[in-house]
Amino acid sequence: MINVVEVISDRNIGGAGILLVNRLKNSDRKKFKTIVILPRGSELTDRFRKIGICAIEINAFADRSFDISGIPILFALFKKIKPDIINSHSCLGARVAARFANVPVVLHTRHCIYPIKKIYAIPLVKNVNRALDKILGDKTIAVAEVVKKQLVAMGMEPSRIHVIINGAEPLIELNEREKESIRERLGISRDDTVVTICARLETCKDHETFLRAAKYILLKNKKYRFLIIGGGSQEAYLKEKASQYGIKNRVIFTGAVADVAPYMNITDINVNCSIGTETSSLALSEGMSLGIPAIASDYGGNPYMVKHGANGYLFHQRDAKDLADKILLLENKSEYKKLSLGARERFETELNARRMTRETEKFYCSLIVDRKN
Repeated sequence: MINVVEVISDRNIGGAGILLVNRLKNSDRKKFKTIVILPRGSELTDRFRKIGICAIEINAFADRSFDISGIPILFALFKKIKPDIINSHSCLGARVAARFANVPVVLHTRHCIYPIKKIYAIPLVKNVNRALDKILGDKTIAVAEVVKKQLVAMGMEPSRIHVIINGAEPLIELNEREKESIRERLGISRDDTVVTICARLETCKDHETFLRAAKYILLKNKKYRFLIIGGGSQEAYLKEKASQYGIKNRVIFTGAVADVAPYMNITDINVNCSIGTETSSLALSEGMSLGIPAIASDYGGNPYMVKHGANGYLFHQRDAKDLADKILLLENKSEYKKLSLGARERFETELNARRMTRETEKFYCSLIVDRKN
């Protein structure tokens, strides 16, 4: 039995937390005993406990990577639990505590990408970052190739970075009667094409480009509805933009939802407009599990997720006209069917949680073997 501790600093339910839940839901419980440590009051706690994973809450690291008061708490827990592996998700303090506690294998999972600060162009800074990485951990898991590329640009050694692409749980597919009920509740006609974006309402997700594309499309074809799933700081601003563009009656804001499956089940086209942080989008993977073609910006990890012309299209980031043109291409039924089949195949072969879990567990086992040798 390999004892693993996963430490995550998120209080809200974000991509990193959902990924961890998905992975542990599919974990081999006969080979791995896993404990999750997270901040007190985290919305993730119940999700871990519902799938039978021990979740320990502590009064530290609430949405903070480094919290010096929390290091002694984690140190004491690590000494008591005696994990073979600790994997830190946005929690630098966990790596510090693990080193002090002499945990055999210390990992860090990098979930996002950010603009690289100019200071990393200085060789000395890169060298210091490389040295700190070696001191604070053994390996880093990158959730996309683009993440690895960025970490190397910041000074980390490529051999210390292992890429494991994010995987999603398949969404439950509803029957036609259930889908029709959802459409009726939302006031969506059976003849309408539903274009959906599922993302936090923050500037890095660029919903404004989505709305501008909707305006272009509705000038040509009124049989489209645009679904915006998620909540965030930009909600009021985006609703005002929809009004300014004269399209508010064709746009539906769902707000934050616990279960996106009902909305994705009535979606015809799944869009990602990200211009920041995007690595391997869960929303895109979940849509593909239902055979929904994806149209995504050419930013970050999106070009890996969406193979242009195979399971969707890429558009130039921030280019609303290009996005609109790509959406309109899918009015061709044979093209839509081809991309739909490609989307489902891509999910089943690579973008699912089972594959992600097996790869992660294989990596964990290899590190234990290396440590013993």
